[in-house]
Amino acid sequence: MDASTAQDRSLEPKDLTGGDYGFIVFILLVLVAVTMLGVVGHREALKTEGSKRNGEQWAAWFTKASETRFAPDYAIAACAGGAKPAVAAAPATGDDAKPADAPATEATAAAVPAAGTWGGCVAHLMSATELKDMVNPFTGTAPNFIPACNPADHSLVGSIVIEKITPNPPGSAVPSITSQLVDADSIAEKLALKISVCDKGSYAVKVAELEF
Repeated sequence: MDASTAQDRSLEPKDLTGGDYGFIVFILLVLVAVTMLGVVGHREALKTEGSKRNGEQWAAWFTKASETRFAPDYAIAACAGGAKPAVAAAPATGDDAKPADAPATEATAAAVPAAGTWGGCVAHLMSATELKDMVNPFTGTAPNFIPACNPADHSLVGSIVIEKITPNPPGSAVPSITSQLVDADSIAEKLALKISVCDKGSYAVKVAELEF
């Protein structure tokens, strides 16, 4: 057998072995896994973008309301500026005390958000405006308002964080502090607000800082 004949035989196709088939199957599985991860990642990214749009919708409402809510004829009384929250009356004593059924009545009254507060405003917005139809893309339900996003709690995905920014006195090392905007907070004056949403990992994504 000469050298040319041996070389020709070395170039002839060989049958695939079991190891070859196993490698091909492994590569196909890797491709399928990578594709599925890409699809899932894309879906989660879309949900995060949907959550950001929810935050942007709130930011747009705050910005628009800020221009007119201090006008005397502002249409949404619950969110109007200038109206100081009512101060609760002192409990009655002696002959002026309420009858036995008073505790239930007082509890019901306490459950109604006071006028001139964020609680009264958000209650109206979530029941009588287009904001009531807002949906958390991750859960399919209305988004929750929470104090802060927390990566350790994945139930917070898609939630909304609305914080008030309070300036510190001039010369302070920290120019301002942020804290949760709670139901009892007065909205009689202008407020500086920060809006964030929780992404797929429950990390905070800043949406906007604005004046309300």
